[in-house]
Amino acid sequence: MTATFVPVRIVLMVRASRVVSLMAAVYGRVTARQVQPRNVLEITVPRRSPGPLLTYRPAVDGLRALAVLSVMAFHMLPDALPGGWYGVDTFFIISGFLITSLLLAEYRMRHGHIDLLGFWLARCRRLLPALFAVLLLVLLLAPFLTDPGRVSSVGTDVVATIFYVANWRFVLGDEAYFGDIAAPSPVLHTWSLGVEEQFYILFPLLLIGLLAVIRRRAALAGVLGVLTLGSAALMMVLHHPGLEPTRVYYGTDTRAHQLLAGAAVAVLLSPGPGSLPLRVVRGIDRWCRWLSPVALLVLLSAYWWAGDARNALLEGWLLPLSGAVLVVIVAATSPSRSPVRELLSWEPLRRIGVVSYGLYLWHWPIVVFLNDELLDLPTPALVALQAVLTGLLAAVSYRWLERPVRRHGLRALVPRLPRVGPTVAVAGVPVVLAGALALGVAGTSVSTALPSGPGVHVAEGSYESGTRITQAAFIGNSVPEGLIDYFDEESYPDLRLTDITNPGCTTLAAPGYVDGEEKPEQDGCTRWRESWPKRIRGTDPDLVVYFVGQNTVTDRMVGGEVVRFGTPEWTRYIRDSLDDVRRMSGDRAMAVVNLSCHAMPTFGKEDLERINDRSYVEEVNETVAAWADDHDVEVIDQYSLLCPEGRFKDSINGVPLYQDALHFSDESGDIFWRWLAPRLQHAAGAREASQDTPSDGGRS
Repeated sequence: MTATFVPVRIVLMVRASRVVSLMAAVYGRVTARQVQPRNVLEITVPRRSPGPLLTYRPAVDGLRALAVLSVMAFHMLPDALPGGWYGVDTFFIISGFLITSLLLAEYRMRHGHIDLLGFWLARCRRLLPALFAVLLLVLLLAPFLTDPGRVSSVGTDVVATIFYVANWRFVLGDEAYFGDIAAPSPVLHTWSLGVEEQFYILFPLLLIGLLAVIRRRAALAGVLGVLTLGSAALMMVLHHPGLEPTRVYYGTDTRAHQLLAGAAVAVLLSPGPGSLPLRVVRGIDRWCRWLSPVALLVLLSAYWWAGDARNALLEGWLLPLSGAVLVVIVAATSPSRSPVRELLSWEPLRRIGVVSYGLYLWHWPIVVFLNDELLDLPTPALVALQAVLTGLLAAVSYRWLERPVRRHGLRALVPRLPRVGPTVAVAGVPVVLAGALALGVAGTSVSTALPSGPGVHVAEGSYESGTRITQAAFIGNSVPEGLIDYFDEESYPDLRLTDITNPGCTTLAAPGYVDGEEKPEQDGCTRWRESWPKRIRGTDPDLVVYFVGQNTVTDRMVGGEVVRFGTPEWTRYIRDSLDDVRRMSGDRAMAVVNLSCHAMPTFGKEDLERINDRSYVEEVNETVAAWADDHDVEVIDQYSLLCPEGRFKDSINGVPLYQDALHFSDESGDIFWRWLAPRLQHAAGAREASQDTPSDGGRS
């Protein structure tokens, strides 16, 4: 997320005809002459260069500061800045622009050569020291501050982070960035580092290949522009409104268009053989300075409205928004003064931007570990603590780790014993990797020692198969979806499941009303609910199993009016919603799975706080039970099993109950099915029995 600028006049020492470091980018016409016998390469940039001089520009650090502050606000106070996630996109665009400028400057100064190994080593010196410090802290704290069911996966997440493939790890693991994740990974934010590092590895190779066959910069920028459009088009094709956008948000191929857009503009503005005429470069620079105030306002406003416009942005509008960011970047790197450059150069912003990489690395583990379940503090106090601790760790990391290593290499790790520094670094990598692997393998055994008290117990028993196949249709959110994944047909040969779940949607048609405003729903959720009758008729299940969603505890917007939880109007709406499912079921048997209790980090979200509040959960369950008694519907009472005497339990049969404080873990899913399968079998058979014998309500 960073690049190094150089002054207007630079003197680089050369030993044995090799440039020790060319990690610097210079705009303008470059003249080089070899001075003998001192073996010094002197590079001079004219002060009246037509293009923006890529000297150190504090405005770029100011732009980084805005980006990282928006991301931190989004994670610490998501309702206050719902579009703050776009700060990561801003970093991508900055990186694409600066890294390409740097590579082209080296290509120009070395007469058609780029030191790939030197470039990659410089990136390692810049990125790895602070990253490994964060990963080490995560490995030390995870066994104690992570949900028991999450401990094992944290080790795997850290391994993926070390090899810069965390984004694909989270794609394959369905770690939704925009979902209400009950216990997110403490290294979830490293997905963006994976995207950038993959770009740092692959893009220089691509650029060298293109430079070998394309001489004119306009043509080179055109090729990068086509690749940019291809990546953006792939995002549009793979994004499906109504479904969690994990694949398109984390994918390197779908996010590359922002890095490539920055690269294309850098190619247009960089001097060298085949570059654009001076008057064109000056014109671009001038227009960007004129348009930059509007572009900056668009960018700043996006940190608010991007939350509601997420689907539209993922369907193509991220690209023009990237154009606005690039206008700001060009103005920020221009040699000419402009209001935007002066504003972004404001010293407090600049200082924050200098440590933006550390702020980004440290803030998320702190938010995850120091959550409101661990610290019972008012939200303002908790956020203040998280922010202060993040700032302190970032400052310490920059002062004693990042900056010394960038300037002096690994020797700076142990200043008084410079020869020991490289040894510490070389030994530290396998130590962190071994710790991550050990946590991934032994995480379950570590976490099972952590539950605070006796957990839930489900007897082994033996399942007796029925005389005929029972088809059960599951309707609900990500919880029943996860249970379907754990279902074993060999263990329950008389049961077959139909999946009518959607992890990103609520089963209730009326929007939630949270924190004083209507909670937006993903596109496609209405179509999903409207598809239930057709799906039920098409699969013709024997049993329709409706899982009450956790967000039933929220207030609702019904007919344009706010319906408060627990009021007669709210009760009437819940009963009407259950009536709709009952009518869709027709003559088929129906069962309702009620809510369990939870104790999850809420990150200041009102709806998650209510899910943790047993009084809200019990109110929902009582409303559902009363309706079920009136309609001869069976209630599968998981609350009585998992929350004995109304108390939260975090283990079942000695293993973690939840993988993230909400969804069943790999171990508990199989155990829960031993309890659930006989009840599904009974609910399907109870309908037949009720035709001859009066029902007592079917409560289990």
